[in-house]
Amino acid sequence: MPGTVGGRGLRLAGVLALVAVILVLELAWRNHVWSGLERRDGQCVMVGTRVDNGNVPVVSCQRTGARLVSSVVRPSGDCQHGEEKVSVRQEMSHDTGYIGALCLRTPQPER
Repeated sequence: MPGTVGGRGLRLAGVLALVAVILVLELAWRNHVWSGLERRDGQCVMVGTRVDNGNVPVVSCQRTGARLVSSVVRPSGDCQHGEEKVSVRQEMSHDTGYIGALCLRTPQPER
């Protein structure tokens, strides 16, 4: 059958191109979300023990339960002694979705 090999090659190339586009879009999304996490550094946030939707609300440091972001690390990174590590997950990911972690501590009261 003439053209069958060429047709299969074209379909394979199309599928590979689609996979490449999806991976590039995910990389762009992860970089966007990572930048958002880095913008939280030095700010007070209100989060639980884990963030599952990527949403990290900034609040006043005087608010009860607020915690100060002392640094942002990759999921495998470590926080300094005395800081709590809170993993941040983004649902738009093909793997575990964990894109980073916040190192949190209790803010010092103003004098």
